[in-house]
Amino acid sequence: MELSSYGGTFIISLCIVSVTGHCGVHQNLDVVIMYDESSSSGSTGFSYQRQFIVSLADALHLSSTDTNMAGLGVDTYAYYGWGLRDYFTSSAINSKLMNISMHLGDGGSNLAPGFEMAWTHILSNSTRAGSQAWLIVLTDTTYTTSTKGLDEAKAAGVKVGFVGTGSVASYSSYASDSKYIVSRMSWGTLSSYITSVVEFFCPAYCENFLFYYDLPNSMSVQADTHSNVGYYLSGTDVTYDVHCCGAVSSVEFKATTSGTFKFQIWRNYVLMSETSVSAAAGYQTHTFSPKLAIQAKDVIGWYSSGVNPIGIASTCSGDLCTSGTKRATNMGTVAVGASYSWSNATDLPDTAFAIKFTIVNSTVPSYTQSSPVYISETLAVGSSIMVFSATDDTGEMLAYSDPSSPYFAFNQSSGEITLIGSLPTPHVETPYTLTIEIMDACFNTATATINITSFAVPPSFHNLPTEVELGDDVTAETLLIVVNVTDESAPSIICAQTSILPETQYFRLDDYMNGSAAVYLNPDSVLDFNTVEEYKMFITCTGSTPLESVLTIRILDKSVTTPYTVPAWAAGAIVVSVGSVGVVIGMVCFLIVVILATTDEAEVLPPVEEDKDANKEVDDAAQMYKNVDRIQLYREGYGEF
Repeated sequence: MELSSYGGTFIISLCIVSVTGHCGVHQNLDVVIMYDESSSSGSTGFSYQRQFIVSLADALHLSSTDTNMAGLGVDTYAYYGWGLRDYFTSSAINSKLMNISMHLGDGGSNLAPGFEMAWTHILSNSTRAGSQAWLIVLTDTTYTTSTKGLDEAKAAGVKVGFVGTGSVASYSSYASDSKYIVSRMSWGTLSSYITSVVEFFCPAYCENFLFYYDLPNSMSVQADTHSNVGYYLSGTDVTYDVHCCGAVSSVEFKATTSGTFKFQIWRNYVLMSETSVSAAAGYQTHTFSPKLAIQAKDVIGWYSSGVNPIGIASTCSGDLCTSGTKRATNMGTVAVGASYSWSNATDLPDTAFAIKFTIVNSTVPSYTQSSPVYISETLAVGSSIMVFSATDDTGEMLAYSDPSSPYFAFNQSSGEITLIGSLPTPHVETPYTLTIEIMDACFNTATATINITSFAVPPSFHNLPTEVELGDDVTAETLLIVVNVTDESAPSIICAQTSILPETQYFRLDDYMNGSAAVYLNPDSVLDFNTVEEYKMFITCTGSTPLESVLTIRILDKSVTTPYTVPAWAAGAIVVSVGSVGVVIGMVCFLIVVILATTDEAEVLPPVEEDKDANKEVDDAAQMYKNVDRIQLYREGYGEF
């Protein structure tokens, strides 16, 4: 499976936990190590175990307030080594292990006594309130006569991990989860598995890790006098070593003055993101929405164009007092994606700031499609169907796998899904499924299912329903309408007259041309407006599916025409007209033109009787009015076609 990203290639090594990362800082852990003292381990095997335990203690950064570690040995019996509160440094535990006299029991190993001692003597009564208790077993056996102590510990919430010579299946019923098993090891290669065991406690994907020197709210701070200044919390420090991949969810700080700073994430001196945060004097928390994507070994920093508002610790001491913090004066703005030479910045040994940030898992969404995308089964190859995209809760674009499909292609860069092959045409709805794997920068994955459904395009009338008008004086065969219907899913279409209301033989549906159909008036039909004013012909056309519509045929009464009324503006013009005979005649001619222009072509006036005074010279307007009135009377009773 190939994955690509909008943001570039993922670098897997960034998510690998560094053993020296001290990922146990600010984790409240109570860890019991059960080591093997049997003869099968021997002094050489025990030496490898000692190196392993010391490395683990160093990686988890033992302290009275954070991670505590106890130890016990086992062969056929259990041997108490030291308690959870006895030693708080890896060097102290190393000294203890150097002074342990191995029993080297010849009977081999039996894990049962060790389980019982771990629970009854340590974990059941010595863990701190709110801590996460662990039991890590180093063994070259899978044998146990009882799991009573183990079962009681697991029931109380103790997490159990195994590092053994057996298979995963050998320990799967004992460990809390298969991810807490390192199998097939040998004593000589034990140290090579330290990173895998560190991930039990400090997974490559952040769960909920806190990074700070001291709680900002309780710190005694002094004001910073620098402005146009940047700070870089070096990842080489125990306090700010970002060992996991995830998302920065919030930042807490104590400000000595109000102002604004830009919270930054750096990767190999390249600015990956920058978010503006407003500060008021005092303690406050800023929650990022969306969260800020971060990878292992990234470095947190910030920049203030004005005076840096975040307070500096008045005293700084102990293992968590940072030594690698850098200050860049006159730094200026750095564009996201640009680099800055932090190696040339000023080192600030034994300097801590009142700042704390929290890193949690980024969340890859489960892509849910509310409804399928519908496409015509006759859609042209090359057509775009949809654009798919997803983001996690950091707002980062994700990488997608390329699903294989004979019909659809997925462009990982643009997210566009296109049709690449002609779909089969069964003339029914056909579902297709594309499965796309989504991966974020921390290699968290989710599956998106894209549902695409093809459908047969039903036949469609383009000019029905409608109505046509026909005078009742028409008797010859007449084409009334050509039916326009299409069906993309059918090679041909057949249309038929379903019924006609009221029943009559005057009309028919017949072939026209190029496979189309038309409605005709049959010859010698006798239409009568007074008998039937309207016919309805129901027409069914069948291609992939049948489809029905209706044609309404309105019958017009040709024995009546609509009388014409002289427009008010024309009559008014005549009334006010005075002058010579020539002007009056011109007005009459103009009126006649208007009448002819506004009369339907089908309208015919009845003959007008000859006026006895027709041969007389029209010498006044009165005669003109008389003629107009007579024409108006003749028009009464006649309707339009």
